[in-house]
Amino acid sequence: MTSAVKRAFVGIDAGTTGCTVIIFDEHGNALGNGYQEYSCSSPQPGWIEQSLDDVWAGICSATRQAVAKADLPAAAYHSVGLSSQRGTFGILDENRVPLMNSLVWNCGRALKSVEAIHAAFTPEEHQKHTGMAISPLWSAAKIVWLRENRPELFEKTRWFVNGQEFFLWRMGADDWSTDPASLTLNGMMDIAKLDWSDRILDVCGIGRDRLPPVSIPAAQAGRLSRAAAEATGLPEGMILCRGAGDQQCAAIGAGVIRQGMAEFTVGTSGVMVAHLDDVSKIKGNKLWWGGHGVPGAWDIEGGAFSLGASLRWWRDQLGRNEIDASNQRGGFSPYSIMVEQAARSRPGANGAMFHSFMASQVTPYYDAVARGGFLGLGLYHERHDLIRALLEGCAHEMKMVFDSFQTDVEGGITDFRLTGGGTKSSGFAQIMTDVIGVPSTVTKERECTALGAAILGAYGSGAFSSINEAVGAMVQVESTFEPNQKLQELYGEQHAIYRGIYEAIAKSGQYAALSEFSQKYQ
Repeated sequence: MTSAVKRAFVGIDAGTTGCTVIIFDEHGNALGNGYQEYSCSSPQPGWIEQSLDDVWAGICSATRQAVAKADLPAAAYHSVGLSSQRGTFGILDENRVPLMNSLVWNCGRALKSVEAIHAAFTPEEHQKHTGMAISPLWSAAKIVWLRENRPELFEKTRWFVNGQEFFLWRMGADDWSTDPASLTLNGMMDIAKLDWSDRILDVCGIGRDRLPPVSIPAAQAGRLSRAAAEATGLPEGMILCRGAGDQQCAAIGAGVIRQGMAEFTVGTSGVMVAHLDDVSKIKGNKLWWGGHGVPGAWDIEGGAFSLGASLRWWRDQLGRNEIDASNQRGGFSPYSIMVEQAARSRPGANGAMFHSFMASQVTPYYDAVARGGFLGLGLYHERHDLIRALLEGCAHEMKMVFDSFQTDVEGGITDFRLTGGGTKSSGFAQIMTDVIGVPSTVTKERECTALGAAILGAYGSGAFSSINEAVGAMVQVESTFEPNQKLQELYGEQHAIYRGIYEAIAKSGQYAALSEFSQKYQ
């Protein structure tokens, strides 16, 4: 009974396509949840923007839903922990009012502006200094773009901020700080110091006075204001804590707090995160690394930025059949219908293949102009073959990321976990496990990002003496999927073709030609 709950912890995951809010008890059991979708806009091909006001409205709506479902007394609420997008930054005036939409992490407008960073760093030097490969997708290149293309707006901007500090401020926080775990996709951090890089800031043309100072994750930031209490339905005065970046929160929520452990979050994007005791464990350069949600620790990551987005694209653009079937079955998820359809096709999708690079290829190639597509189609293919190819293609891009961890981290990965909304279907989780080829553990709470944010809020507010204690109390393992050994040869051959076709197109320059074409005839 909710009346027996002693303390409740709120986890807010303000993601790219929607906000998830879950209220947890001290054992990690969900008491109430809410979700609110919002959209991004694309004013030009490859450009992705988002209204901060829309995200704030989504946070408030999702929180009100969760509060209503939990039906707890006000006295039970203890803390709020926040997870937000990384690499998406807001552009604010002196009153912290947005001057334009935020530039989203997968926005590709800085393809030319990234040259300013290339001119200041060799690729090896940049990665050693920031933990990141040089890329037009990181915030630094987009700030250069703003300076080069919108100089009046650039000069008018008082603050460049991440969602973490902006939304906590909207809730009433008085500590205007960020943290290393929220800066990973900015490409603006000195990785050794876990602080802003003055060298990168010089290239961007900004000083530290236009950025929130860097503090630590899981630190108290203030208390919920009366206005925010009215907007969210939470009781006024709740402790507000920084959580971390979304993927570090997902790692915490999956229990990834020791060397050798990693989790792959399958959401709008797909990001794999492993715990690092020390950066000396890194043995390659195909991944990126940053601050973990555990204060003073590091993580290492790789990404596939269009996994869940590819499935959503199918639903929105081609999924009328799945949506109708969902409605006929009383709201059964269209994604679950898609997985059922995929099961009608044989492993390998009868030779159909899907490249999931709908918003670039990230790990291991960092190819901003790569794009997705179906390959190998014949007149004999049916709808269920295409859906299976879609799911398998997403899993093959995940395998490219996983294989990079096996080669680039000392000792590799010995405890692999799958999290995120994409793992709610056991059928899709099995496909992912079969393609990647190693056992995968699934936690009871699939929304590990919200759980991780709640855990960091619980620890930061003093409810637990350490993150280890909080994780031990609140993270519950549900099941383990074993790869089907009979499919290993099939998926091994398919993966070689999947990767070989990508490399052939990329090396021939045709992705770049297509990108130039789309810009020319937009």
